[in-house]
Amino acid sequence: MNRKCYFLIPAAGSGTRMGAGQPKLMRNVEGRPVILRTLTAIANVCRNNYAGFDYKIILVTTNDLIDTLKAMCSEYFPDIPFIFTLGGNTRTESVSKGLNMINDAQDDDLVLVHDGARCLVTTEEITACIDGLSSHTVCASAVPVKNTLKEVEISSSGEVKVTDTPDRTRFYEILTPQGFKFKDIEICYMRAMDEGVTATDDTALATQYGLDVYLTKGMYSNLKITTPEDIAFASEIVRSRGESEPFTD
Repeated sequence: MNRKCYFLIPAAGSGTRMGAGQPKLMRNVEGRPVILRTLTAIANVCRNNYAGFDYKIILVTTNDLIDTLKAMCSEYFPDIPFIFTLGGNTRTESVSKGLNMINDAQDDDLVLVHDGARCLVTTEEITACIDGLSSHTVCASAVPVKNTLKEVEISSSGEVKVTDTPDRTRFYEILTPQGFKFKDIEICYMRAMDEGVTATDDTALATQYGLDVYLTKGMYSNLKITTPEDIAFASEIVRSRGESEPFTD
């Protein structure tokens, strides 16, 4: 029996910074919704049976989107096993709910968590994370920080005072996918839920609970769709890749 690899996709965020209108995951990026581009990138790895794994995708979403996403996945990915569940009030709760849907995993099967709003992730980034888990417990896609960083103090009046300029070569920007062995991520999230801990990414929990995290090569184009400006940036990247499609309403 082949080992299993689960892609867990949090797609339950409120998207408040995107403003009014369609949910951000359904916004059009050069002819395709954000979430469809995300799922297509992951499906390409699944369909190639990369590294001989049996793949499943767990999609954690909202009550408003779940029927739409079920229909989308049935149309575009009929050959790939999907599991759907509703998310929680925080990202940590949503990932935990997704993990609770896994009932057939062995301890050393893989779980890759990837943000539904990171629709420009490449095959190379995904497979680099999978490869990294062959020798490490936790791996995450990342890129070196480009800009100079400042450490600051913020006063009660809101004034921001610079206290230090750290060496930026020691800092990386964390992306997704972030990969774990099933048993490790299960324990991290069980502890987080029991202790009321929340985190903006999965590796923060890993380091908090004593796991070593190693970084794999990411790409600066792997941006997270958060604001309307990000749609414009993503569209330009898609055009540069030659992946535009005819626009549809």
